[in-house]
Parts: sequence; structure tokens; C-alpha cells
Amino acid sequence: MYFSQVLIEKLLRCCPDIKKIYVLVRPKRGSRAQERVDTLLQDIVFDNVKAEHPGCTKKIVTVSGDIVDDDLGLTNEIMQQLVQDVSVVFHSAATVRFDEPLRLAVRMNIAGVQRVLNLCHKLPLLVSLVHVSTAYANCCLDEEIKEQIYPTSILPQQMIDAAEWMTDDTFDAIQPKLLGKHPNTYTYTKSLGEILLRDGRGEIPTSIVRPAIVTASWKEPLPGWIDNYNTATGLIAGFGTGFLKTMIGNPKTQLSLTPVDMTVNMIISCGWFNAVCKPKEVNVFHNICDQKNSVTIEAFLSRMKQTLAQNPMQAMVRVPSGKVTESLLWNKVLRFVYHLLPAFCIDCFNKARGKRVFLYQRYQIIHKASSVLEFFTMNSWQFSTVNTGRLSKLLCKDDQSMFYFDKLDFDWDTYLLNYNLGVKQYVMKEDMADLSKAKTRQTRLALIENVMKGVLLLLILTFVARQMGVTNKLWKLVWELVF
Repeated sequence: MYFSQVLIEKLLRCCPDIKKIYVLVRPKRGSRAQERVDTLLQDIVFDNVKAEHPGCTKKIVTVSGDIVDDDLGLTNEIMQQLVQDVSVVFHSAATVRFDEPLRLAVRMNIAGVQRVLNLCHKLPLLVSLVHVSTAYANCCLDEEIKEQIYPTSILPQQMIDAAEWMTDDTFDAIQPKLLGKHPNTYTYTKSLGEILLRDGRGEIPTSIVRPAIVTASWKEPLPGWIDNYNTATGLIAGFGTGFLKTMIGNPKTQLSLTPVDMTVNMIISCGWFNAVCKPKEVNVFHNICDQKNSVTIEAFLSRMKQTLAQNPMQAMVRVPSGKVTESLLWNKVLRFVYHLLPAFCIDCFNKARGKRVFLYQRYQIIHKASSVLEFFTMNSWQFSTVNTGRLSKLLCKDDQSMFYFDKLDFDWDTYLLNYNLGVKQYVMKEDMADLSKAKTRQTRLALIENVMKGVLLLLILTFVARQMGVTNKLWKLVWELVF
């Protein structure tokens, strides 16, 4: 719902002439769709728009359904309302898990697109369809990725059919061959979804927006707002709490981070573009921060280390620090030294005291989660943004300012500071009033860590000295240096 929250808030605030916003929401974990939307609207994200436009949230109509259900699970009554009212469709529903089982990824990211298209063809007032894909839909290519739809070795409908009748064992067995150079089921199914959209949209004016790594907001609705641990946010939380000390990656890899408000602005702009310009072809737009002003993994971690030193997290268990290495073997060594060995020792200590043991198991989960990101932390891509530039120029100056998505004056230092504060406040639910406590904890953990390093060094020196038969001389030297 994170992405949808920002889109809905922007539409309510900047497009006041909209009469209704129908939101497809699936029931989840015992909560009805309406309950989920009611909870969503209580978020701090909507405070400003509710103050500026009292009663605006009454425009939101909750539609209970699911993209994996036939007809999206819509009732006849709701369908009649959509037929009478809807003129623009924004489709962003998808599974974004990299390790999603292929069958489920097909049902959501390919068959889900087909179900949305089936609905769109029933809407007589429809003048615009905007589909949200990903810049990594074609990350298997060893060339500049252009704003076009690339062919695949299998047709989307064939994949949908195979997912319906193949057994799990057969489907799992052919998965590596199907994926080819794709690193996961997410990028593979998103690329097939684009083809299905192009071939099945008929005469509907359609655009595809391909954001890169969607991250915390730059300006709106709040600087640094984020509400999940996905992608870069997980790295900030991991390094900020001291849990994550090492990861696989090329320090010089360009991180294509895209603030969520810039993505939402492009989506809305594409909705306008389709309705006004009525393009005959499906247009693709890369939503990428200016690549001349991008940030590397090395620079990202360096800047985060600086901001975390000034705004530490109260939940930290160890002093924040991080290493990035391209070597799988060296990363395993670092994981053992910095992650697993300390976790094992702490768990043994807690078990002896009758406390909960969880750290070693948590690291196993962290390592599994980080492994799916290795393809993206080891590689960089060049993305064409010709269409994106043209779209920006079509907007008037006021709209360029209001629906910014092609900014060249992006300041990484300010953004990453707000990103860190956003993770601290909105994801980890920490109060900035407790910052002094967090700094005290950071100082204490640093002292403990330095003492432990000193003890470990003495133990190593003692072992070496014992092997060389100079133990007494070593301790005498240490005594003289200290006292």
C-alpha cells in the first residue's frame, strides 16, 4: 500500500477536480478491504491534504478484490459503477518479491495484467491506462536499456497456460531455462507483462512507467517518508542498527534510487499524456534519477555512516559500520567474523541467562534476503531517458514544478539525511525526542566494542607470544605501556 498511499495523496492534493478514486484492495490477515483503507487514511501522509481539503477522503471508494481472481473479484454492482465513472486507470499491483515462486509471480504479474486489461475494455469512458513496470525488466541485457518493449523467448499467454496445467515439479524443473539470464522471477514476469499489455490493450492510450529502486520520498508528502524495509531501506536499517556489517557488491556500482514522489509524479503525468496526446503506440518511460548525478554503493554507505553518527538509531545492537566486497569467499569470512560468531556467542550468553535466543537465526534470514540482491549490487546499467525528457518538456512550467520527475538539482546529502531520519521515525517508529538516549547507547556500544577488540588482540598476542616463548616479556611490555 506504500506506493498507492503517495499516489492517492498526490491526486487528492493536486488534482482537486477528480470526483472519485476507486482503489482495488484485497482483504488481508483478517482485515476487510475497507478496514485497510481506513487505517491507511489515518497515516501521517494524509494529514496535510486533509487539512487543506477537508472531506477530500470521501472521494475514495474502496473496492474489495484481487488481481489473481477472475474479474478481479469485482461484484456486478461495483462493475456498473466503474463503467459509469472511470476514465483513467493506474495499474501498479504486483508481487515485488525477487524470490517469489514462479507460478504465483505469473498469476500476479502476467495474468494480473490480463485481468486488468479485460476490465479496461469494459470501460467506455477510459482515455488513459498507465502500467507500472520496473527499469530492471530487461536487466538481462548487456547494452543500454532503451525505452521500448523487448521480445522474449515465450509468449505471455503460453506462460499463463503453463502455470495453469503444469505440475509444481515440472514447473520448478523448467524455471532456470525459462528465466535464462534473468536473475529472478520478478524481472522475468514483469517483462512478459509489458508484452501482454502492448498486444492486448487494443486502442486504449497506454503508457508504461519503469521506475528503478523506489525509495523514500524526496519532498512529498513528507521528506524522507517510507513505511517498509524493501531494497535500500533494509540496508539503512541493517547498517544503522549494526546488524549488517558486510555484503556482496561492487563498491563502484551505481545505485539507481528513485524517490517515490518522483515516480508518482511521472505516473500522473503519463495519465495526462495518454488522455491529451492520444498516442497510437505504447510509450515507455524510464523513471531514473539523472545518471550524471547518481550515487555509488560506496558513496551511499559513506554518507549513511555520517548521518547515522549524528542521528543514531535507538534499536542499534552494535556500532554501525559496513564493508562491501566483490569476493564471495571474503564475504563468507566477514559474515562469519562479524555476523555469525558474535551472534553465536551472544545467543549462548543469553541462553545461559534464561533469555530469548534469536540472533543467529536472524542472521540466517538476513543472509538469505541479501543474497537475492547480489545481482543488482554487482552490476550497473545505462538507461535511455529520451522519452522521459520529451514528456517533461510537454508539461507547462507550473506542471513541471508540481509534478517534478526529471530533476537535475537533486542533492544526495540532504536526501540521504532525510532518508535516514525517515527510516528512524516512520519505519522503526523511533521518537526524535529520544535522540540523546540513542547517542548515549551508541557511545556505550562503541566502548564495549573497543574493549572487546582490545581483549581479542591481547589474546592473539598472548597466543603468538606463547608459541615464541616470550609471554612474560610481552606482558611486561603491555604493563609498562598501560601503567
